[in-house]
Order: sequence, then structure tokens, then C-alpha cells
Amino acid sequence: MKTEEKDEHKIDLTVLLDNFLREAKRIWLLALILVLVCALALTAFGYMSYRPMYEATASFTVKVANPLYSDVISYNSATAMQMAKTFPSILTSGVLQKRVMDHLDISYMPSVNISVMENTSILTVSVRDGDPQRAYDVLNAVITYYPEIAEFVVGFTRLVLLDESGVPTHPYNSFSFKSPLIKGALVGAVIWCVIVIIIALSKNTVHTEEQLKRVLNTPCIGQIPALKLTAKSVCPLINKGKRHQGFNEAIRLLRMRVEKTFEDKHKKVLLISSAIPGEGKTTVSVNLAISMAQKGKHVLLIDCDLRNPSVAKALHVGGGSDVTDYLSGKASMRDILIPTSVEQLYVITGGNGAKTETTEALNSEMFEKLLQECRGIYDFIILDTPPCSMLADASEIAGLADYGVMVVRQDFASKDQILDGVMRLGDCDLSLAGCVLNVMKKTVADGYGYGYGYGYGYGYGYGSSK
Repeated sequence: MKTEEKDEHKIDLTVLLDNFLREAKRIWLLALILVLVCALALTAFGYMSYRPMYEATASFTVKVANPLYSDVISYNSATAMQMAKTFPSILTSGVLQKRVMDHLDISYMPSVNISVMENTSILTVSVRDGDPQRAYDVLNAVITYYPEIAEFVVGFTRLVLLDESGVPTHPYNSFSFKSPLIKGALVGAVIWCVIVIIIALSKNTVHTEEQLKRVLNTPCIGQIPALKLTAKSVCPLINKGKRHQGFNEAIRLLRMRVEKTFEDKHKKVLLISSAIPGEGKTTVSVNLAISMAQKGKHVLLIDCDLRNPSVAKALHVGGGSDVTDYLSGKASMRDILIPTSVEQLYVITGGNGAKTETTEALNSEMFEKLLQECRGIYDFIILDTPPCSMLADASEIAGLADYGVMVVRQDFASKDQILDGVMRLGDCDLSLAGCVLNVMKKTVADGYGYGYGYGYGYGYGYGSSK
């Protein structure tokens, strides 16, 4: 038992990557916004905090004062190296700093650096400061006092000027927009990736048949692939329009498995529901009914979703009386039966969606009587019900059905919502024939790709959408 719980909560890396890619595609615009905002913000901050710095430099040759060694190149080179090595100590000791600051009457010491050209006696002194004139003045002061301070270390020396920059006119650290723009864009991209990862980790939806089985412990009797549909398409039909071979085969396979479940000829009523709106239960109901009728069955499809009826629109039928007219006594069963373009398929529509007190109507004796009469006429009766996790309508009529099918849209409803819906149906002693995993798209493990343009099942009408 503990092992099963551990397996249930462990992270599937392929599912995580699948979630990441789906969310990345969904919120790609946020990536663009974050990259632009961070790039502009970092560039603006860098420009506002930018401080131009000027560098004054001078190069010298070092000569010892002792006439015996003043012309010895190696001795002068060694002296220059020794002066460069001792400069940091002399500068940090405070002696040179104090002399320079007192001489120029300044409150701080700019950055000073001394370097020596390898194997030569050429010494270069550089001073950096935000004020070009101050940098040049400090340079001259260092040149004046440095040999005097260094005398205690290397002896008395002379500095022969070779070249100097004069008062600098251009900062050495000119501002570049390229670097902060690139850094800001990278920061924005990282933030976006973190957001996508957090969303991917927090998702608790179903992606695969194995996950569905772990959540519900119920067989998956069908996997319906996603289709690329136009915006005007209501729902795909296996008998009309462009042929989608994979979709049609999936519906036929679902029909065969449902027929196997209904081997007992006394059992004829199948309830089809979903946890939340938008999972495509009407698409499954309509196409399963069409497939049954094409196989020679005498089929009746009843739209029990009185708040948002959609069967009539999907099958392009309408007019006449509907199920609520029968339940209120305004019409007979003959009046509400509507033939379709598919031979042996009849529908009872749910009206225009403006009905009230739907739960009480579906739970009435009249509806039970309607089903009993239809059982004697039709080989198969399909009830397209509202989402069972949100509304009580499906639960109210679940006791009148022989079996139920739960439509679960891939990566849509949470596992808790799916489980809650199944438990509500189970409380009414309805046996589940299985679940249908709907709008299946390829995952990372299958070779990632969407193959799906519009999808079906959107825009349900309960004010609830993904």
C-alpha cells in the first residue's frame, strides 16, 4: 500500500516535460514581455548608475642614481621590477597617499596602478578617477613623491619621462547598451522558465492512460485523438465532413467495447458525463450514437444537459418539442422524438437552455417513465448529462442508467475533480463501464507534437473554462 502511494506521488519526468512544453506554448507571450521588460529595466538601471571614469597615464624609464650602475640595463630593469612590486605596499601603508592628498588638498585617493614592461626598465603609472583633471593631478603627484618614498626600499632612483597622456578627454569605460540588454534578456528568460516550471509542477491533471487508471482504478475503454478543426466547427462527426481516420477508428473501438459491456439485452441505458465543462462528452455521446446506428442498432440519444443543451446543434436538428415539454406534460413522447440524417438514430433535445429547476425535472417520475417506454422501443439509449463534479443533475438520473462512461479530457480537469465526479456517480450505485481519454495529443514519450488546432469541447457555457 505504501509503495502504491509512493508511486502515485512521484514525479514522472516525461509528464513534467510534457507539462512544461504545453505551458511554454500557452504563455509564450509572457516570455516576450519578461525579456523586454527585464532587458529595458536593466539597461535603464545601468545607464542611470553609469559613472564615466577617466584614466591618466605616464611611462618612464628607471635609472639608479649610483653612477657605477646607472647605465647597467639589467640593474635598472631589476630596480623597476622592485619598484612595481613594492608599490602596493607603499600605497596601502598610507605614506604616499598622505603626501599626495596633502599636496593636492583632496579628501580621497583615486585608484593608482603601476606596471612594468617585462625585461625592461620602463615603468607605467596610471590613475583613474571620475574627474579627468584630478586624475592627471594625482598622476603628477605620484610621479613626484613615489621615488622619494621608494628610496628606503630600492635606493635613490631617477624617473625619466617617456610619454604621458595629459588630461584625459574621453572616459575609458564608455557605456555599452549591448551588455545590459543581453543580461536583462537572460534574466527575463530565466524568470519565465521558473514560472513555467512552477506551473508544470503544480498541475494535477491526467495525461496518460496509466495515470487515469491510477486515479480511478477503472479501465480506459477509449482514447479519442485531438483533431484540427476550424473555429466554426461545432464538433466532429464520423459520418460527415472531412474524414479523420484516427478519430473514426477510435470511435469504432469505443463502440465495440461498449457493446461488449452491454451483452445483457435487458441493459440498454448508458450515461455519459464528465467532471467539468469542456471535456467533449457531447462529442463522444453523439459519435458513439452515430456509430451504433450505423452498425444497425436502433439508437436514442437524449440531451439531459438542460442548462446547456448541445446535441441538437451538433447533429443539426431542431424544432418541435423537447424533453422539458414532455416532463411538464405539454408534449407526448411521439412529439419529442426527432429523427436525424443517420438512419435509426433519434434524438430528444434539451431545449434552448433557458430551463429552471432542472434537477427536479430529471428526477421526476415522468423522466423514469420516459426511459421505461424507450427501453421497449430502442436497442440502445444514451444520456448526455451535465458535468457531474459541478452539478447534481447527472447524479439524480444516474440510478436510471445501467452503466456510465466518464469522459476525461487530457490535461484539463484536475485529478480531484475527476475523482469527485466518479464518486458522485458511484454514490448512486451506477457501475462505470470505463473512462474515455479525450482530445489526446502526442506527448514527449510519443514524439512531441500538437496536431491540434482548435479542438472540441471548448466554450461550454457554465462560465467555467480552462
